[in-house]
Amino acid sequence: MNFNKQILATIILLLTLVPHALGHVTGRNLQNFQYNADLASVAPIVDGYLDDPAWEKVVPGKLEQDLISGERRGESPDFTGTFAAVWRNGFLYVAIKIIDDQLENRQAKLLREDHLILYVDPHHSGRAEDLYRFEIPIEKDMGTLKSPLTRVAWGNDGQTCELSFRIDNLARKGNSIGFLIAYNDVDSGNLRQEIAWAPEGYTLEENAYLPDLVFTAKIEPTRQQKLIQWGHIKRLY
Repeated sequence: MNFNKQILATIILLLTLVPHALGHVTGRNLQNFQYNADLASVAPIVDGYLDDPAWEKVVPGKLEQDLISGERRGESPDFTGTFAAVWRNGFLYVAIKIIDDQLENRQAKLLREDHLILYVDPHHSGRAEDLYRFEIPIEKDMGTLKSPLTRVAWGNDGQTCELSFRIDNLARKGNSIGFLIAYNDVDSGNLRQEIAWAPEGYTLEENAYLPDLVFTAKIEPTRQQKLIQWGHIKRLY
């Protein structure tokens, strides 16, 4: 009887500790959080304007996780941000839309300006030396781009952005890379919050691993492609 009580007490203790243990997301918890980048039938033109057919049916990811506090942000007039991603012929394309009530992009130092930060871990190693980090100023020339980033373009007065990454054979159906996009919201020269697409409770200080961006493909054949396929089938008989 005493033994059973001891087991029960241990179970109760574990149950009280579990919520605290899950307060920060770990690499294992990230397996249920991912973005599916679909194969585009035609690659978007990277000009900063999100009017390409590739972006018409994509499901956006929301920037709503504060990487500094670890808290989830609700709807706010201060900032809203979304992103989408597609791939084609070894390239990953990312579209971003942001609405900031106080856009700060005229300071001398990037740290005092609103800007995007993107992280890419091609092989999910979790090692700092394998992590690519890109700081994207709003509507400013970045100079020579660092591989695998190949192009950055802004449109709509700094509210929309398109980027392309050349990742070659990593972009194939069923494969995935570590990926994180964040926005440094700066007001009056001071960083207020770093808002990201990430699971609730996620902070960079507590996590070596990035969320998954998975390459998917579900292109439906066009009418012309169907006619070609049907003609081929008829020749078989």
